[in-house]
Amino acid sequence: MLGLFWFCVRPLSPRTASELGYKLFYCLGPRLKKSRYVLPNLGIAFPKMTQSQRQETARAIWGNFGAVLAEYPHLGNIALNGTAPAVEVITAEKVRPVLAGKKPAIYVTAHMGNWELAASTVTGLGIPLSVVYSPQSNPFLDRMIQAKREPLGCGFIIKNKAARQLVRELQAGRSVGLLPDQRIDNGEPVPYFGVDALTTTSPAWLAIRMECPLIPLQVKRTGPARFRVIFHAPIDTCNGIGDSRQQLYEVTKKLNHCFEQWVYDDPGQWLCIKRRWPKAAYNKAIV
Repeated sequence: MLGLFWFCVRPLSPRTASELGYKLFYCLGPRLKKSRYVLPNLGIAFPKMTQSQRQETARAIWGNFGAVLAEYPHLGNIALNGTAPAVEVITAEKVRPVLAGKKPAIYVTAHMGNWELAASTVTGLGIPLSVVYSPQSNPFLDRMIQAKREPLGCGFIIKNKAARQLVRELQAGRSVGLLPDQRIDNGEPVPYFGVDALTTTSPAWLAIRMECPLIPLQVKRTGPARFRVIFHAPIDTCNGIGDSRQQLYEVTKKLNHCFEQWVYDDPGQWLCIKRRWPKAAYNKAIV
């Protein structure tokens, strides 16, 4: 089905494809089985939202996801170094020396806007980058998606083999990219919207061990196939705060807080179709 969808949107302009994907999933998404966690996730993150507000936000979340899917065949055009770039770049003052010197850094983003464009924006600035990804369980589907990611211009590291390879990449002068905003079963409980959620501490660990800046990279949709990518100031690595475990916790908490602010800014761009918190948290969630 995904291949057929891409076949249909490939001849369209990026803008038209994005609009079509948004409208299609805005209507169909809430009816899919995968939608079962969207309203509970919104209930935990936004307990003061009314039911109608959560339902409308859920539709927007699915619409954004549909737009992202429709934009895959057009990533090469949309990207910063593409034939018809549709990315505005904003950089915090403290991150500019890192970008200008192409220094090794850990770039982290969340599943918001079109998160795929985080990698192409970094590489579009001439910075060598390798990103961590989780292969699809279906090998054919995985090959299809990876083929669409070729215009991003980055290397890829399989998630379950990532730790040592990430260290080697940074030692070799390359930067690395991670998407650490989703649940990881062997993660540490760290507050996310005021509720402990199992969270990877890998970005914090890398930044501390390799003494590299940890840079949040926000991708914000400003329209169909149009984006603003914001390089935020590096996260403070909390040197001198407690033992190593406490330091990892504090840095990861800061990163989660950063992601929270992005979601508060526009919850309709937040991909939250999977379970993020422990199951017990959902018993109290407002749906």
